[in-house]
Amino acid sequence: MKRLLAAALAASFSAMPAAGADPKVDEAYAKAQDQLVKGKTEEAVKTMQKLVDSRPGPEAYVFQGLILERASTLDEAGAAYGKGAELGSGAPKAEAMAMHASYLLRTGPAKAALARAEQAVQVAATPATLAALARAQARVNPAKALETADKAVAAGANADAHQARAVALLALGRNDDAAAAARKAIELDARAARAHATLAAALVAAGKAAEGLTSARKAVELDPNSPEGHAILATAILASDPKLWNDAIGEAQDGAFKNPKSPEIQMIVGKIFEADGRFDQAAAAYRKALESDPEFSSARSVLINAQFRKGDLDGALTEAKKLAAAAPSSGDAQLLLGELLLRKNEFDAAVAPLEKAVQLLPGSANAHAYLARAYHSTGKVKEAVAEYAKAVQSDPSNADLRSNYGLALSQVGQDAQAVEELKKVVASPGYKNTAGYTNLGFVYRSIEPPRNEEAIAAYKKALELDPKNAQAALGLAWVYLNAKRYVDSIAACKQAMQIDTGLSPACNQTMAWAYLSNKQFKEAREALTAADKAGAGNAKLDALLDRIEKAPSGADSDAAIAEVDQARAAQARQQAQLEQIERDTRDANPANRIRGVRTLVAKAGADAVPTLTWMLYNDKSNDVRIDVARGLGSLGPAARKACPQLQAIATDPVVPNPMATGPELQEEVKRGDLQKACRDAVAKACR
Repeated sequence: MKRLLAAALAASFSAMPAAGADPKVDEAYAKAQDQLVKGKTEEAVKTMQKLVDSRPGPEAYVFQGLILERASTLDEAGAAYGKGAELGSGAPKAEAMAMHASYLLRTGPAKAALARAEQAVQVAATPATLAALARAQARVNPAKALETADKAVAAGANADAHQARAVALLALGRNDDAAAAARKAIELDARAARAHATLAAALVAAGKAAEGLTSARKAVELDPNSPEGHAILATAILASDPKLWNDAIGEAQDGAFKNPKSPEIQMIVGKIFEADGRFDQAAAAYRKALESDPEFSSARSVLINAQFRKGDLDGALTEAKKLAAAAPSSGDAQLLLGELLLRKNEFDAAVAPLEKAVQLLPGSANAHAYLARAYHSTGKVKEAVAEYAKAVQSDPSNADLRSNYGLALSQVGQDAQAVEELKKVVASPGYKNTAGYTNLGFVYRSIEPPRNEEAIAAYKKALELDPKNAQAALGLAWVYLNAKRYVDSIAACKQAMQIDTGLSPACNQTMAWAYLSNKQFKEAREALTAADKAGAGNAKLDALLDRIEKAPSGADSDAAIAEVDQARAAQARQQAQLEQIERDTRDANPANRIRGVRTLVAKAGADAVPTLTWMLYNDKSNDVRIDVARGLGSLGPAARKACPQLQAIATDPVVPNPMATGPELQEEVKRGDLQKACRDAVAKACR
């Protein structure tokens, strides 16, 4: 959000006009400025009125507009800028039009500012007109804004052009590049308040609040009457010390008082209210921003976000879809839609808007992180690793992000890199998040050869930080199992089940392995039966237990247990990989369960049959059950144990309901499709 606010604010800064060709114009403007500094506002206004009366022209009216704007008479300022844009010809007229465009951007819809800036460039494509166009584009299409700003720099690398380039980069989330461009502007004009303010915005967005505060104070020192300068100072104060909230809101409201029509300043006021939990006042400020610019996607985004935070996820998602469709060039709109889809666990649907978001906001850590999560959750782990890497590059201090990155590295076989990344995470000063240690334990246990003792230490630390971390307890059970500490494994499983009964299926399967290896055959069968009933059975384990139970006096038990140890060792890495798949098969979203089914069939083969058989009978979605039947059929004879269930469904008559309409009729059709899928599976698996 810092990036969003900084970019929106920076886009409002306007270049000062170049010195006039007429010395009298410069003299009058300098006199009026001095009168403003001394508090003689009426005299300053009269000075400029005398100027335009005696020397009407584009330059005189632009300077009059600047003085009127500093005097907070915005409507009169707008009229002056507009008058200047109508006069003259060539570059003077074009640059007056550019100043009018900048005013329109500061006080209202970007669409009007964009139209005026485009007209200015058509009259004369000067550094000033191109810079004004870039600033207007930054609010609606940052990528296009950067192209235009580069043209402005090429046309004349002055401070104004470089500041416009900084604005475009900031809107793209490329905060360090934006700071560099702003510094270049300052090198060319050390007294350019707008450049110092833009630098402050970039530094705050990059997490360098102390440096940003220094630059923001310099901007206000150079131009005490700048509403935008006070607003960016407010964000810098709050970022540097949240305890200085009163100072921050004072500066922001000062900016809003000087220019109540600025959508960007209202956004900042809203965010500062929000930081103090004053959500109603924040919403009022966001609505004022929309009153000034009804198509301001950033303001609509935060209001939709507020709707979500109040608990209306479905309503917020509906509005986010409308916003994303209405503002296809808004990275914030696409990012919001993707985030809300992730929160609905609609991972496949989230991919497209998030891919757009990273194109529009290439420097946004959030955009890359959310896309990484979407890829990760849809089985595109290699793509997820690439996005996590970009997110970490943009936000290297985000330990949670780096923790997810480390986990993904392990899942694509980059174990050494995963260990190093996660060791850095847990070594971060003051790090106390259980997730980093849980992920580190996962990596240690899944690499080849497993580093069991280090995995045990990591999982124990995770449980020390959060005794209710059931995933850490289950992971610890698997490490103990691999280390042949069977009693400890069983105890860890029981702890995991006490924490989260939802892990009972996986825990029972793990205990079945441990009991069998410990020659507790009765207990092994009981645990495996419980796992089978919950859809977490294991075909290999079942076959080994059958051999032992059928052998006279357990004569074959030692050989079977040797096979158990060998099978489990071979399965150790696969087991770690299958945990996410197992979570997918139990997800609330049918689409995610279908993905889990397909991945489970591909990864586990015959070992997937117990889980698939359970889902065939127990899943509430016919769409999922159809996919399960197809998956079983694809396994051929290896799915023979599912034949009774497949045959029962295949031959169970579907009695049509003549009164069925709408959804009921659709479900009847799906039940017919399910029967066909089961018949096809029977033909492949039950011959």
